[in-house]
Amino acid sequence: MILLDTFEDVGDRTHRDLERLIQRVVWLMPNAFFVVTGRSRLQWADPALQGQLDYTGPIAWPGLAAPASTVPAARAIGAVRGRGRQVLVGDFSPEDCDDYLARRLSRDGRPLISGEIRQVITGRSHGLPLYLDLSVLRFLEIRRTREPAPADFDHDFGALIARTLSDLTPDERHVLRWVSLLDAFDLTFATAAAGLPHEAPAQRLIERPFVRENAFGVWPYHLHGLIRSTIRGADDATDDRWTDGDWQQAAERALAALGTQWTAAGTTGQGRMLLIGCLRQGLTLARDFGLELGWLTDAAWAYVSDSVWKPIAPPARPGRTDGFETSADALVELLAALARRQHEHRSATAARLTAVTDSRLLPTDLHEMGIYYLAKAHRDLGDSAASRQGMQTVAAGGGRLAPAARRGLAHLARLAGDFPTAHATARTLGWAGRQHRVEGDIY
Repeated sequence: MILLDTFEDVGDRTHRDLERLIQRVVWLMPNAFFVVTGRSRLQWADPALQGQLDYTGPIAWPGLAAPASTVPAARAIGAVRGRGRQVLVGDFSPEDCDDYLARRLSRDGRPLISGEIRQVITGRSHGLPLYLDLSVLRFLEIRRTREPAPADFDHDFGALIARTLSDLTPDERHVLRWVSLLDAFDLTFATAAAGLPHEAPAQRLIERPFVRENAFGVWPYHLHGLIRSTIRGADDATDDRWTDGDWQQAAERALAALGTQWTAAGTTGQGRMLLIGCLRQGLTLARDFGLELGWLTDAAWAYVSDSVWKPIAPPARPGRTDGFETSADALVELLAALARRQHEHRSATAARLTAVTDSRLLPTDLHEMGIYYLAKAHRDLGDSAASRQGMQTVAAGGGRLAPAARRGLAHLARLAGDFPTAHATARTLGWAGRQHRVEGDIY
């Protein structure tokens, strides 16, 4: 048995001279069992490589041929119909991580890495074998001068970026950094928002093992969690690393691409699913990079008008302070409060909406949305005076919710027993304010 480890070090996929030599050795030694390990799949069964390598195609390498399915070969696990010979190791379970770290370094049969440190490393690794290996090297380095502590391993490894990027082309690196901004993506989305004129780099990237697939999502692909967080958060020492300005521009392009996708989807059922996905990802980008809301304003109105209150709040930003720093922060809290108002006491809803309106971070129409729903919460709590004041403010603004606010004033007058005022207000509502329904309530 012959083991060829870290096969990506053989060379890039443009100049395959050394790979051609190794492939010829494998071909001429059928009596030996070769185990080839690396971050990318072997492409020897690809007919397109004819001329670059001596023996190519599925006939020459039937065990390396891509499976007849929609799952990319890099993610095909185990044998396919008894012929597949490429196996994706995948992520270790927490138990496997702990077992590996305990056995990797030992003295007198006892684990050299303490249980507390193993627990921290396991939690940070997301099961990625490379992270475990880097943690072991760090443990040995620290142990030369002092006893390692759990806090020494609660961080990302910059080397993880270098090793991940080492065998990617410049265009693939560009796409990888761009998609690290997103929770999920597809081929067209990644290509357009990355500003590339062709899909080939994104297509090659999604075949990498660190890109995972969920066929039932709005966008099927997403990066491995640890790879994504490391690219975003660790010190990047590569030659083509991005500056803060590069990240800012990439976030702006991503937000614009999300808006284009949502606008093009229309009002179909898929469009409503896409709306939720675009809002989740768009709000995260706008919040993290301090971007203008833009199309998110119209998307927020579409979300409210659907009255389908799927949660859209993005994960909390690490290290953020209390209160709102950007308009996206305020919009996230506004939509989250509206989505939760049927599941919590109206006093909690009123408190959250008060914080949003007091921040004055939202544009006028969204600010009036907060005032309107705050007025409705006050009405449910029996505070008619505060509710009337809010409804009058929205009605006087003449915005999208002005008809609804005038209808609210008619209801408040009716509940107070002032039927002449309620009836006079109802007669001015028109179709947009549901005039006939309000008149029926009064009668």
